[in-house]
Amino acid sequence: MEKMKDTPVPEGEEPKSDAEIVEEVLKTEVKQSTFIRNVGLKSSSNNFGKGTAAVADHVRDLEQKLERSELQAEVMQ
Repeated sequence: MEKMKDTPVPEGEEPKSDAEIVEEVLKTEVKQSTFIRNVGLKSSSNNFGKGTAAVADHVRDLEQKLERSELQAEVMQ
């Protein structure tokens, strides 16, 4: 864990939190660890696709609302 924490962070990325480092070590060192589940942390790799899709949907909705607002503003003028 010490090595992971001391590893230089590539430019533009944020350093990993202590919890992320512990999770990563547990994944590699212990095959069936229940520690992460017991402390209430969720693996980011399991939720990555779900979160990305939800954000993309939200962005699409906001873009549509913006378009409608712009069209209404044009009509009002």
